[in-house]
Amino acid sequence: MIEDTTLQQVHDEWKQRGFPYYPKDKKWRDNIFNQLINFKRDTLVDRKNKIIGQAAHGLNLAWSYMDHSWGIKCGKMKTPMEIWHDEEHLKKGLNKILSGTFFTKKAAHSITESDMRSMLRRYTGTQMVSNFRPTAAAAMYDIFVDKDSPLEGTTAGTVWDPSMGYGGRLLGAISAGVNYIGTDPCIPTYEGLEKIRDEYGHKHLSYKLLRQGSETYVPMQNSLDFVFTSPPYFGWEAYGDEPEQSSIKFSTSDMWKEKFLKQTIANAYTGLKQNKFLGLNVANTKQYKTFEEDTVELAKQVGFEHTDTWWLSLSTQQGGSAVSTLDGDTTETKQKQQYMGEYKRPDISGRKFEPVFIFKKC
Repeated sequence: MIEDTTLQQVHDEWKQRGFPYYPKDKKWRDNIFNQLINFKRDTLVDRKNKIIGQAAHGLNLAWSYMDHSWGIKCGKMKTPMEIWHDEEHLKKGLNKILSGTFFTKKAAHSITESDMRSMLRRYTGTQMVSNFRPTAAAAMYDIFVDKDSPLEGTTAGTVWDPSMGYGGRLLGAISAGVNYIGTDPCIPTYEGLEKIRDEYGHKHLSYKLLRQGSETYVPMQNSLDFVFTSPPYFGWEAYGDEPEQSSIKFSTSDMWKEKFLKQTIANAYTGLKQNKFLGLNVANTKQYKTFEEDTVELAKQVGFEHTDTWWLSLSTQQGGSAVSTLDGDTTETKQKQQYMGEYKRPDISGRKFEPVFIFKKC
């Protein structure tokens, strides 16, 4: 047990330093971006089993534009920002770092901002909002979207991301070299996405960002080559208090399912070119036990054909009962060891998966 005086001293020093947000200096960001661009993401793709593997390249870059994400509420779980502002909990977390409960035991003077961020995410009863891994998004775009290639006579296709979130799929689009349209109603999220686009978007490609809900955006008919997103889980993550937020606008699950989720899928059908695809990453949860089944059924009602399912590889992490999803941060356990639902996961020991349902506009 660490002495109280030591804990108090470390606590006070970190409070004086301020919250351990990700760096924002240009050199650090450029380095992370170059790692993402140069990463050989084809190594993630298992085409035989239709699995997209894990790699966190570029994820920290996205988070560095989203300081507000540390205070977004997930159900009844505490946010990392709440732990930061609670002296008792923060001291307990620091004790875990100093005693080696989470990872390698650290001396007080050697605790880094990265250590603090990990502790705040992993603290028992805490959950941070999720973000999509840019590498996984880019891998999906590689599979489903044409690129600029004079040799093959193709030009870069256009993707629509109905629920942009915290920049993972935007960075994936930049990395993959495709045109991108994104919708999201959250004001600070939208502002962060604009900065990512302005600082790292390719000049010869288009990145159209719209601050609105996906249920209100109707793309031009037959204009899209791929629609890909991970929609919100009704009422679980409180992304903001804007009236356009889907869980605020549609207050019951039935209304949300019909007027937000189904309408978004219908808009995707309108915008997609013939024989092009919609990809939806959803997973059954304790709060929404049939999210997968409902999503597939709604897509069929709109007119899509469910042609395939790809699998996103997840990994477990310490701290409560949380797991790490594609964002690399702890989130609520979306998939139990014994999955209950229609769509069975790949049977690979020690690995967890979430589906990306693929639908074809026929």
